[in-house]
Amino acid sequence: MLRILLSIGLCLSIPTAVLAQRIFLKELVVIPVRPIDANTFEAFENDGAGASQIWCAAGKFTRDYLQQRGGELYILQARGNSAAVPGRKSVIFTTQPVANPVKSYSVSLRKEGLNFSMTHANALCRSQPEFLIRVRVVGS
Repeated sequence: MLRILLSIGLCLSIPTAVLAQRIFLKELVVIPVRPIDANTFEAFENDGAGASQIWCAAGKFTRDYLQQRGGELYILQARGNSAAVPGRKSVIFTTQPVANPVKSYSVSLRKEGLNFSMTHANALCRSQPEFLIRVRVVGS
């Protein structure tokens, strides 16, 4: 009887341990974002974030801070040196249409005009369960 109870206890504790491990293994990535105007903002590389994490932060910023739910998000200025914060790399995004927009299935920060729907940008947050993406608004 004791063996059966121990076996049941072990079986019940494994899913709990796996769930707890999954929660604690999330990597927090904080992306600083500097608003430029009502439709344009600069997202800075931080915490080793890649293109997917920065697009996710851009989607969150447009949804939560600019209060825009639909439409397109464009790269106005591709990844490069920030003019506002020397020594930092950044990307400037806008919700306004740009000349020569580029549609792609590749998530990149290196092509001006590249655009995704805001829904797609926000979906990138959900497609990376190992990351917890946070946006930190910084002054201009």
